[in-house]
Amino acid sequence: MANYTPEEIIALVDNHYDLTEPLRSRMDDDHKLYRLDEFDAGEGYQSYTSNEPQVYADKLIAWMTSAQMVVRIPYGNSDREQRDNNDAKEKFLIGLMKAADERMMMRMQPGIRQQLSWFITLRGWYAGRALLVKDDDGETYVDIQPWDPMHTYWGQGKNNLDWACYKSKKTPSEIKAAYGVDVGGEDADLDDDDAVDVYDFYDREDNIVCTDEMVLKKRTKHGGEQVPVFIGPVGSQPFVQTITDTGNQDTVEDFGESCYKSSRDLFEKHNFMMSVMLELTARSRRQGIKVKSRDGTKTLEEDPYKEGSEIALGQGEDIEPLGLLEMARESGAFMSMVSGEMQRGGLPHSVYGQLEFQLSGFAINTLRQGVETVLVPRLSALERAYMSIFKMLSDQYITGAFKSIEVSGQDKNRMYFSEEVSPDTVRNAGDSEVKFIGQLPQDDMSRMSMAQIAREGATPLLPDRFIRDEILGMQSADQLDDSINAQMAERMLPEAALWTMYKSAVQEGREDVAIFYEQEIRRILLEKGMQQPQPPPPQGMPQGMPQGMPMMGPPPMGPPMGPPNGMPMGPPGLPPEVMPNAGLGIPPVAPTAPVGPAVPPGTPRPGAQSSASRLANLGLIPSAPGG
Repeated sequence: MANYTPEEIIALVDNHYDLTEPLRSRMDDDHKLYRLDEFDAGEGYQSYTSNEPQVYADKLIAWMTSAQMVVRIPYGNSDREQRDNNDAKEKFLIGLMKAADERMMMRMQPGIRQQLSWFITLRGWYAGRALLVKDDDGETYVDIQPWDPMHTYWGQGKNNLDWACYKSKKTPSEIKAAYGVDVGGEDADLDDDDAVDVYDFYDREDNIVCTDEMVLKKRTKHGGEQVPVFIGPVGSQPFVQTITDTGNQDTVEDFGESCYKSSRDLFEKHNFMMSVMLELTARSRRQGIKVKSRDGTKTLEEDPYKEGSEIALGQGEDIEPLGLLEMARESGAFMSMVSGEMQRGGLPHSVYGQLEFQLSGFAINTLRQGVETVLVPRLSALERAYMSIFKMLSDQYITGAFKSIEVSGQDKNRMYFSEEVSPDTVRNAGDSEVKFIGQLPQDDMSRMSMAQIAREGATPLLPDRFIRDEILGMQSADQLDDSINAQMAERMLPEAALWTMYKSAVQEGREDVAIFYEQEIRRILLEKGMQQPQPPPPQGMPQGMPQGMPMMGPPPMGPPMGPPNGMPMGPPGLPPEVMPNAGLGIPPVAPTAPVGPAVPPGTPRPGAQSSASRLANLGLIPSAPGG
C-alpha cells in the first residue's frame, strides 16, 4: 500500500476535481435554487422569486427523515440460537446509530439520517465515514460523519475504493481545537478570519490529515479492512457518454441527480412569468400619465397619485393616464403548462394540502404513484448508505480489536432494549437488511389484510413466524411470539389474569387490594386440586405471593366471591365466576370463621412479610419451630 505524501494527496484531489467539475458545478447551482437566490428580471423591473424549490426539497427531506426504518435479518430456516443472534445484531446496529446521533447532537449537528437525507435530496449523492474508535480509556464508541459530496473525492479500485478524501475549510482556531496544531503562527500570516483547506484522507489501511503546507494528524491505522468511507449516487442512471458532432461528451454532471432533475429550468420560467405579473400589478397602482402643454415642457411638481395632491394646470394643459398594460391571453395557458410540468417533475400541489375537492381512492393511489417516482429513488439511496455503514461497522467489530458493547434503543416494534452484544454474536449472525418505508395509513391495512388471509382456515397458508417476519416485517418475531403466548395464557387461565392484576396492585402499593387477588388465586388453585409445590416465580416478581403452592389448610370459608345480580361481569375474556370481587369494585364478604391463626398486633403488613411467614399467618403451612 502506497504511503501518500501530502503533495500526492493534493494532486489526487485536484485531478479528481478536474474530472468531476461539471458535477460539482451542477451541485452548486442546485444549492442556489434551494437558497432561493433572487431572480433578476432586469434593471427597472419588478423581480419575483418563487419558494417552490425550497418547499419541494424540504418536503422530500421531511418524508425521508420521518420514514420508518426497519433493520432486519430474515429468519429463513434458521434455528432458535441463530434467530437470537440475528435479533441481537439488529439491536446492535440500531443502538450504534442511536449512539452516533447522540454524538451529533452534542456537536450541535443534525442527526445522521437528517444530514444524509439533505445531501441525497439536494446533491444527488451521499458520502461519509464510519468508524469504531477507542478512546483514551479503551472504551469503544461509534464515529459516523456524513460528508458533503460536493467536497468529497475518491479513487475507485477493482472492487471498491482505493482512497477517499474530504476537503473542507477550517479556521486556525478550529484546526487547533481538532488537531492541536497551530497553523496561525507568526510566519503563517493567518488570523482567525482566514480559512485553510484541510484534507482528511483515507486509504485501505491508514488515515492522514494535512493542509497544503503541513501534516495535522500523522498517518495512523484506521482499523478497517477497507477504506471506511461510503459514497454513492442517487437514481438508476449509470455513468454514460454521448456522441456529438465534437466527439464523445462526458455526462458526469447527470450521474447522481438531485430532486431538481426534471424541473431545474422550469423554475426560471416560473419566476419570469410571476415577475411579469408582479410588474403589471405594480404598474396598476401607479400607471403612467401623459402631460399636455403648449410647448411640451410642462412637468408636475406634485405626485398625482398622492392623496390630497393639487396640480395647477394652465390653459391648454392637461393630464391623462396612459392606460393599463395587459398580459397576452396566452399567458394564463402558458403558466398552467409550466405549473403542470413542475408538478409532474416534482410533487403535485395536493401533497401540500392544496385540495379543491375530495379525492377518491383511485385518485389517492394515482397520487401516491406520482410521489413514489420522486421519493423511492432517494429512499433507496438512503438504504444503500445505511447498509454500507452497517457492513463497515460490523466488519470492524468482529476483527477482535473490540470488547463487547452495550447498546440501547427502540426497535421497529417500539420495544425498548438495553443489552450487551459481543463480537461473536455479531459474527455468527446473518447479513442485515434495512428498509425506509415512507408509508400511507392504507399500507399498514394492506399488510394486515395479507397477514390475516395467510393464517385463515383450518390449514394456514403460512406459519405465524413467517407472517410476522416477511409479510409484516416485524423485528424480533420470537419475542412477539412469547408475548402473544403469555397474553393467550392470561385469557385462557383465570389464575394467570389474576396473577397479572396482583402484580400490578403490588407495584402500585395497593397491598389491601393485592390480598384479595391473592386469596382468589389460592381458592381457584385449591379447587383445581393443585396441591403440589410449584417453581418459584422469576427474579424480580413481587414477593407478596407465595413462591410455592399451598401444602395444607382449608380453602377460604364463606360464600363464593361472585358479582351480585346486576353487577358487571368483569373484563372481557375472564369468566365472571372466577373474577374476584375486588376486580369488580365489590368489597369481599367477611369470612364466617377465621382462616388460620389470628395475626397478633405488630405483625408486619403482608407486603413486608416473607412468603413462609405469610403462608403461616394464613394457616396454609405450619409455623417454623420457635415462631
